[in-house]
Amino acid sequence: MLKELIIHAAAGTNSGDDQSMILLKEKDGERILPLLTSSQIASVIIMRAHVSSLMTLPLPVSTADIGVILMKKFGIRLTRVELTHLKDGVFFCRVVGERDGDVQTVELCQAPDGLLMAVVAKCPIMIEEDLLQAQYMHPTGDNSFALNINTLSRKMLEDALQYAVEAENYETASRLRDELAKRSSQNETHQE
Repeated sequence: MLKELIIHAAAGTNSGDDQSMILLKEKDGERILPLLTSSQIASVIIMRAHVSSLMTLPLPVSTADIGVILMKKFGIRLTRVELTHLKDGVFFCRVVGERDGDVQTVELCQAPDGLLMAVVAKCPIMIEEDLLQAQYMHPTGDNSFALNINTLSRKMLEDALQYAVEAENYETASRLRDELAKRSSQNETHQE
């Protein structure tokens, strides 16, 4: 079953690199899904999500604007963007459009690109219930949340591993090391 998400906020990661998280909130629900992207793209998505509802920009300012304009010129209407899976800390999506009743999809888009297209085209952002349930941020109390390990970038995992070892939290260090090893073996398999 597909659930609709809305763009809720952006948050910095304190990882020392140019990373931010777009926080997508379940429409009519409480679950929040973190989506890692660059700080620049996060800013554009948030600005467009909140400002574009108030005003129309006079000129295209992103490739998503240009893409949506081209789709309109060719009679294609963007109907939804679906987050489909997560690989190595990166969410991917499918962009779904319609022309004369014929539904077409573009698979394996990186989710930040799809989110920006959804914001520009003013279409819904969707996710399968199972994926949302597996990846949402779990509240831990005191206004803090726990992220799923597979939503983190390689750099964030390495930093967390170093911190866990320094703090002598060997159980967490082991889980982080396992995730890094799993990603390395997957990359080696894809390179062969």
